[in-house]
Amino acid sequence: HNRRAFRCPSRAAMTFSSARTTTRFFLLALALVATRGVDAGSSSGSSLGCDNWFTRLFTRGCGASENTEPCPVITTVSDFSLAAYVESHPWYVQEQQPNGYQPVESLFCVRASYAFEDDAKTTVSVYNTANEGSVDGPPQNERRMLLRAIVPDPDVPSKLAVGPRFLPNNLRGPYWIVAVSPPTPHGEDDHLGGPGYDWAVISGGQPEVPGIEPGTCRTKLTGTNGSGLWIFTRDAEPPSEVVQEARAAAVDMGFDLSEMTPVPQNGCVYPER
Repeated sequence: HNRRAFRCPSRAAMTFSSARTTTRFFLLALALVATRGVDAGSSSGSSLGCDNWFTRLFTRGCGASENTEPCPVITTVSDFSLAAYVESHPWYVQEQQPNGYQPVESLFCVRASYAFEDDAKTTVSVYNTANEGSVDGPPQNERRMLLRAIVPDPDVPSKLAVGPRFLPNNLRGPYWIVAVSPPTPHGEDDHLGGPGYDWAVISGGQPEVPGIEPGTCRTKLTGTNGSGLWIFTRDAEPPSEVVQEARAAAVDMGFDLSEMTPVPQNGCVYPER
C-alpha cells in the first residue's frame, strides 16, 4: 500500500472521520442482532464491487465456489488456558479475513487487548484498535469502545461469544480459538518472550462457505456472527516462520485461506491498553 501525501485535515474532516467510525461501530452492533448473515463470496472474483463493505454486509452475488464437499467440523483447542491467553500480552493480527465490520481498508495495525471482568474469569473485556488506510492513517475506535466476550460453557474455555457490552448473551457471535502454540503456554520464567502462547488462530465459528479446494471451507465475508478468521501473534512483527506455522495449522483443520489479507504492523504506534 502506497502512502499518499496529504495536508493536515480540517476540523470538519476530522469530525466526519469520527462520525464515520461511530457509524461503523453502530452497524456492528445492529448487525449482531441478526442470527445469520449472507455471504458475498470471493472478494477477488467479481467486478460487482465485493471489496465494498456495504456490498459485503448486505448483498450476495460476488462469485461462488464449485467445491461441493461437506465442510470439515472444526474443533476448538482442548486443555486451553484462557487465563494465559487473556492476561499474558496483547495480540497482534498478522493476517485476517475481511468481514462486514472490518473491511480491507481498515486492516492496518490491528491489535486486540483483553482483560477479565470477573473473579470467575468467564467474562472478558475486549479492546480492539486499528488504523484506516495505512499504518499512519486515522485510528479506529478513538472513543475506546469495549466489547465483551463470555464463556458460555466453563468446560470449554476456548469457545467464547463476543459482542457489544449491551447485547444479550444469546445474540453474541462465536469467537473460537481453534489452534495455539505451544500446546501448553509458557510460564513466567521459562521463556524469554514472557508467559502465554506465541500464536493463535481464531475463527468466527464453524466455517460453512465452501472453499476453493475440495474439502475446505471458510467463514463468511459478510455480517458479524459466523464471519472472520484471524492469525494472532504475541509479537507485532514475528519471524515469517511463526505466521506460516499458524497458517499450516489452519490448513490442516480444513480452513480455506484464499481470502486472508496480510495486516501491516511495521511502523505502527499503538494506543495505551
